[in-house]
Amino acid sequence: MAKPDYAFATSSHTAYAVGKDGDYRLEPGGRKISLHLDRQSVPQDLLDAELERVLTAWVIARGGRALNLNGSKRPITPQDLNRPPMGPVRRLVSIAPSNAEIVGALGAVDMLVGAESSSDYPPEVRSLPRLGPDLHVDMERLAALEPDLVLASLTVPGMERNIAALERLNIPYLVLAPRNLEEICRDVERVGKAIGRQSRALEIVQEMGASVARLREARREKSPVPVYLEWWPKPMFTPGAACWTNELIELAGGINVFRHLERQSAEIDAADVAAADPRIIFVSWCGVPHEKLDPQRVLNRPGLEGVRAVKERRVYAIDEAFLGRPGPRVIEGIRAMAEKIDGAIDSV
Repeated sequence: MAKPDYAFATSSHTAYAVGKDGDYRLEPGGRKISLHLDRQSVPQDLLDAELERVLTAWVIARGGRALNLNGSKRPITPQDLNRPPMGPVRRLVSIAPSNAEIVGALGAVDMLVGAESSSDYPPEVRSLPRLGPDLHVDMERLAALEPDLVLASLTVPGMERNIAALERLNIPYLVLAPRNLEEICRDVERVGKAIGRQSRALEIVQEMGASVARLREARREKSPVPVYLEWWPKPMFTPGAACWTNELIELAGGINVFRHLERQSAEIDAADVAAADPRIIFVSWCGVPHEKLDPQRVLNRPGLEGVRAVKERRVYAIDEAFLGRPGPRVIEGIRAMAEKIDGAIDSV
């Protein structure tokens, strides 16, 4: 399946990005709209309920929780977008790896009838019909599976395209878009309730809470170590203020040097990293298998020669499955980072 050349499509219009500054062209008609995290401008005669829902998804996918549409501002949440199932859920589709992992933790893999293509855990998920990458799911194939419910996600910019398609197809869905551990736990509970696994969901949340309490206690007397977490190498992307990984890094004994940046993920460059001067760098490239993560690319990157983490060769690969997928296994990601951070502290 070829990657779509459009940003998103409603029943009435298809939006195409114009440059990188948040400008879009709506066809038919060629009218312009302007979308930014802090404000969104749309000609009033083009605005309808369906487009407003997609714009809400656009903002949430970038970490926002307020819609400021044509000067009218209101709070929004991922749950505002949910289209609950009409009856009992027997056929379930996941269009994000983290969602499939939550279903697996709930002991309900047998309910899944399809998943996006990078889902690989638990292992049984790999044998499911593959629906394409999470940023351009094959919605025709998805609809043919006749799901009672789709577990959607808005953790990455561009996923609003999936929400728009589910709206057009009138398929029930839940949106998962957590920004911290508390919201990850709430999502586990929401999925558990939707598929009739409430008691198991509660057990998972309690187990995660106990692990977090132990991790937090272990860090209580220690000063945080500056950390740069790299989502992607070229262009360089890192988690910003609205990402769950800030809390993961904190629990591991670090502090995200880019936690002040707006959005869930932010594009940076080598000069930004040099100015922040992290003591540890974690490479966790989205969608890249652990065995293909290459810290040497960071160690050799021009402009980073003076960074303390590079000079001390403290650049480590952490499986993206443990950091980039907001589900129960983030606890393993915290522990993996903590091991490296403790090594840096002990070396002083």
